[in-house]
Amino acid sequence: MILAALKGLAALPRLVDAVESLGDIARVEMSRKRQSDKDEKLDLLIDAARERRLHKREAERVLGDRGEESGGNGGGNIDS
Repeated sequence: MILAALKGLAALPRLVDAVESLGDIARVEMSRKRQSDKDEKLDLLIDAARERRLHKREAERVLGDRGEESGGNGGGNIDS
């Protein structure tokens, strides 16, 4: 009985190391998830910025086209 208790005590440092390793693994996994979430949010922000830029360019093009149709020179050469 005492021998079994001593063996159990001898195994205790390895058990502590194993638990610490599991904690480290959990921290790494949580860190990866946070990084993945940040990357996803960044991709969404970039996509939204691209969409806004495309809409702005399209609106500027349409406004420019309307200026030409209304009899103005549309920002072109005044001499023409």
